[in-house]
Amino acid sequence: MIAPRLYSLATKASPTGLSNGSAAQTSNVNHCRPKPNTINRCRLPTPKRGFDVTELPVEILCEIFENFIEDDSHPHDDDPPRPRISKSCRSDPTILGQICSRWRTVAIDLPILWSNIYIYNPKRSQVRLVGIWLERSGNKSLCLTLDYNRLDGVCDLKAASKILTYFISHLEYWRIIDFLMPLQLLDTFSPIVHIPKTPVLLESCTLVFNSSSRHPYKQHFGPYIDAIWKFIHTSPNLHRVNWASTGVDKFPKHAPFHQLTHVETYFQLSIDDALTFLAAVPLIEELSLSTITLPSKIAPDPRGPPLFLQHLRVLEVYSWSTRTCPLFSSLMCPSLQILGLNHNSITDDQPNRNLSELIRFLQRSTCHLHTLELTNPYLSDVDLELHLQSPTLRSLTCLWVSTEIVSDKIVHLLMKKSEDGSHQLLPRLEKLLLDRCDTTDGLLSTMISSRWYVDETSPGLLRWAMVTPKRTFGCIDNHFLNTHVLY
Repeated sequence: MIAPRLYSLATKASPTGLSNGSAAQTSNVNHCRPKPNTINRCRLPTPKRGFDVTELPVEILCEIFENFIEDDSHPHDDDPPRPRISKSCRSDPTILGQICSRWRTVAIDLPILWSNIYIYNPKRSQVRLVGIWLERSGNKSLCLTLDYNRLDGVCDLKAASKILTYFISHLEYWRIIDFLMPLQLLDTFSPIVHIPKTPVLLESCTLVFNSSSRHPYKQHFGPYIDAIWKFIHTSPNLHRVNWASTGVDKFPKHAPFHQLTHVETYFQLSIDDALTFLAAVPLIEELSLSTITLPSKIAPDPRGPPLFLQHLRVLEVYSWSTRTCPLFSSLMCPSLQILGLNHNSITDDQPNRNLSELIRFLQRSTCHLHTLELTNPYLSDVDLELHLQSPTLRSLTCLWVSTEIVSDKIVHLLMKKSEDGSHQLLPRLEKLLLDRCDTTDGLLSTMISSRWYVDETSPGLLRWAMVTPKRTFGCIDNHFLNTHVLY
């Protein structure tokens, strides 16, 4: 597969198209030329004597190599025996050095080829190559990922420790780190705080230590994990953090709140904790709060000004047995585009109060929301019907609803049209997910068809749809969903 791809990249990169140089004897790349009867879509001159990619100028070779390591269109879930560029890129830059000695020299001296390292399920076959890649990366900033299969709990701790040691030795070049490790590697990682270097280039950090039944988290691990985060927080460029690690049970006091733009939390917090944090992060753009379990102890002042978050574009809130009304009643987010609400409480007898406050929040913010995700198993279709008709949601292009039941009422509402033929509800909708549908057979397929985009004259804009039944689909809907590609 490498020869056709390199030929394609060379064609795109070369300013004069394909050269008429002599055919290379060191590779089969020179045999990948257009067939005589194929259309030359790029209108390039057809080579008469073959095409030798090994003789391209260094500048063009570098461009080819950089394109060669670009991410593929989707992630791969296999278990590679060697380091990778990323989860979604199969390209191996070491292959470039196998074409000829000239290519090998250019590849080795191009740091960008070696500065992204993705390790999944650490193994001995990766250890030596990690050292080589880091050596070739030179002074280039690094994007490093270490992950393992947490389901089977299998991890070569010796190999992982050696790879992690290699990574730590280059910490002054870290730009992005995404480390998900067994808790046993805490001994390997914790000495980082004593290294006389600072991760000055570090912009993004995900650091997770996973406990297990065989190796549970113990209270005395907490100070070590906190010290590691304190060290990470010293970076003057850090703006993206994922506080998902075992041992992180609250907002770290030493975090550089004033420079954070992207934050994910995975610990229990109260409404007051969330509001105090939001007041300390004026540059916040994306925030995921998980999980709100305690209500606000301080009643919001309806006469006081709301907390103005000018840059917040993405907000995800997970709550358990706690209404989030006080949170939304205290905020104003004019730039908000994506909102996800996951609320679960068997004791909440008024789930519509959360939605009512949500609508007021969107009205107050005057934002143009394009994605709304609602997950609440106790939300009735009556409440959902009432709130989906709010004018504040007319800008939505994506709606995800997961509740106890989606009935005929909601589906009929999504089908309702104005006199001009446009849909009254969510006229710009392009993506739709409805979970646990319990509807009359054929109604879902009719609704999707009425909104589906075929061409510019179509009545709707829907291009992606997923519906799941509470029990089973009827014959009509089942046939429709099995014979149409909806996502």
